[in-house]
Amino acid sequence: MPADPGTRRRLAAIAMGPPLDAAIIGGGINGCGIAEDLAARGLRVALFEADDFGFGTTWRSTKLIHGGLRYLEHGDVRLVFESLRERAWLLRAMRHLVRPQRFVLPRLPWTRRPAWQLRAGLAMYDLLARDRAVPGHRNLSRESTLELAPWLPGETSGGFTFFDARCLAPERLALELALAARGHGAVIANHSPVRRIVEREWQVEAVEVEHGSERFTVPARTVINAAGPWVDDVNAHADKPAPGLLDMTRGTHIVVETVEPVGKEAVFSTARSDGRVIFAVPQDGLLLIGTTDLRWEGEPGAIRPTAEEAGYLVEEAQALLPGLGIDRDSVRYAYAGLRPLQKLKEGPETAMTRRHVITDHGQQGLARGQYSVAGGKLSTFRPIARELAERLGAGPRLEQEPGTGGNREWFEALKESGLPLATREHLRRYGLAVEPVLAGGEQVICAHSGAIAGEVVHAARTEAAVTLADVLMRRTGVAWASCRGLCCHREAARALAPLLDWSAEREAQEVRSYEEAVDYHLPGMDSLARAGAAHASA
Repeated sequence: MPADPGTRRRLAAIAMGPPLDAAIIGGGINGCGIAEDLAARGLRVALFEADDFGFGTTWRSTKLIHGGLRYLEHGDVRLVFESLRERAWLLRAMRHLVRPQRFVLPRLPWTRRPAWQLRAGLAMYDLLARDRAVPGHRNLSRESTLELAPWLPGETSGGFTFFDARCLAPERLALELALAARGHGAVIANHSPVRRIVEREWQVEAVEVEHGSERFTVPARTVINAAGPWVDDVNAHADKPAPGLLDMTRGTHIVVETVEPVGKEAVFSTARSDGRVIFAVPQDGLLLIGTTDLRWEGEPGAIRPTAEEAGYLVEEAQALLPGLGIDRDSVRYAYAGLRPLQKLKEGPETAMTRRHVITDHGQQGLARGQYSVAGGKLSTFRPIARELAERLGAGPRLEQEPGTGGNREWFEALKESGLPLATREHLRRYGLAVEPVLAGGEQVICAHSGAIAGEVVHAARTEAAVTLADVLMRRTGVAWASCRGLCCHREAARALAPLLDWSAEREAQEVRSYEEAVDYHLPGMDSLARAGAAHASA
């Protein structure tokens, strides 16, 4: 397990100090959001992440900040209202990361709902988004629909447009929250799994944290388990293990490169073969297509897309977007993530609610001071954090909420940089950190993404990056490009070596580890086919 000297010193210090007000386990969007909020209220907080910030569900999502139009079908108005309210806040506060996204919803021969029902659902969606952070829906003729999305089938009879939002880099959203928590005085520690929740006389007392080859016992009055798909695994390491809380579904996506430009419009529809919701969303010149929704009962760390799922998405993309000429050769990579949802007694995967629940294990007859978070969406981390703050009796926020808000200096710095448009678009994800990133070096290191050398320097110096995968997958976003970072990973490793005090042997190991991580988490179709053949012959 990689170790960082600075993280080791901080863990040793809090292990020798007074009890934390809250030890938070899990560095995904929820854990980072909770850490930021509680630290902003003056609590002594530490955030522990087994891998890297945003590594799990956050990094492998569809990257949408949406109210959940499909959740209206299940009558979950409260969740949709809450999600739309948070969407509006993110569009204002995190405008460097979150952008409005227009969707085309075509009427096709296999559309499962009549036009009046779709119109009524979209009208309700607009009504719930009371602050009008984005325009309302529009009814489209056949000609207008095909003008916006000319690659749709010829059988398209009309459609609608509506707006939601997309996040350029959900992993950076989580990271910014973690860094903001650090700015409020919290200790944040990635690559630091919690191996035990220590309890004494029915009260949480400490957590045992592993970093490198060492273990640290950190005293804490409260432990908040926000480990996403690993919530049940973490609770199993408590002195008084809690019952299982989760059901999980897996969502697989493919990312394709098309001959024709994909434009700016996203498409929201239903799959021809089974009626599941399907998205096609532009992503930096590529097209993200997803998602599946299949129950998962395996080890969370073993999640990986399959050849069958990728093939299903290719076939559905061919039916929905025939004008783009998508085939297996268009697929640059696939990825899969898990949705950690509340346990469902019975029913289909699509009926599992995305609404969050916070469990107080003390009320279950277990240790007092131990809480677990299940469910939630990419956009609902603030309501989760506020609910926990209320349960802990925390005071009001003493710090400003994170984000760029109305600050435009970073945008002007990008405009004046003289860098190519693709690089400027790529760098906007840094927001207020744009100027220090530019100061680290403006040489483009990845032509596919537009990434520059200063991003690597900035990640090592200020963003708690420990490994090459941390930098290319969850700081710079280079891994999401068509090259998956394999055009520049050796150059990036050479740049990181002196910054992170790597030996030549460690540098070579980081390169190998990155190549393995790419093949596992972002495999191409050939890799999936080999894995499928190996599984069939086993």
